[in-house]
Amino acid sequence: MNTEFVETKVTRYNAAKNIFVPDTKFTSVENCFELRLNGQHFRKIFCSPNCLDDLAIGILAQAEKIFSIDDVIRLDVDAENFLIDVETAPAEKISAGEKFHDDLYFNAKNILACADKLLGELSTTHAKTNGVHSGLLFDGEKILLVREDIGRHNVFDKIHGAALREKIFLSDKVLIFSGRCSSEMMLKLCRMKIPVVAAKSVPTTYSIELARKLGITLAARMAAGSFCIYTNSKRIVL
Repeated sequence: MNTEFVETKVTRYNAAKNIFVPDTKFTSVENCFELRLNGQHFRKIFCSPNCLDDLAIGILAQAEKIFSIDDVIRLDVDAENFLIDVETAPAEKISAGEKFHDDLYFNAKNILACADKLLGELSTTHAKTNGVHSGLLFDGEKILLVREDIGRHNVFDKIHGAALREKIFLSDKVLIFSGRCSSEMMLKLCRMKIPVVAAKSVPTTYSIELARKLGITLAARMAAGSFCIYTNSKRIVL
């Protein structure tokens, strides 16, 4: 049984015939998990029920409760009782280091091809339900990670957590995303140390301002055959 979507009975209106007809549609599953940190309640998470270890690690990393996978002593997921229990060691903050490098380049055609793949064959739950966000991590040549969730913030957290678990260096990668990059997403990217993001939907004025200040290359309006670069365009080349 698939836990990420279910069949739902609906009544569909047919305007051409002006009738109601019974139908079934696939619906994305949303659960509420409690995240506990060192025996204490930390946060309620509304999410898709997949890759929950990645999600928990990503959330804790974004909150600066951990800085590497080595800070995690134990992580238990109790799907039946909607509980994620994490035990950590005292974490030592890692220096933010230098700003993003300018001598980092990604091919525009390769980014567009990855976006087409993400929005097509890789987004399996979205293809069924049209009800989740999806994202992938790209190193310029190959796709390293793909994650989906009902929450766009959760997609970033899952990618962050998966990268920490697999010890993937992020400062020379591209995150390609099915949704909209708001200002909060720019801050997440900064904490992840990812220098380039390519999003399907349009950015906001403040997200553009933040991307420019943080040194992040922001591309958006991913479509068939084109996209737009809003900030720090020199990293995307022909």
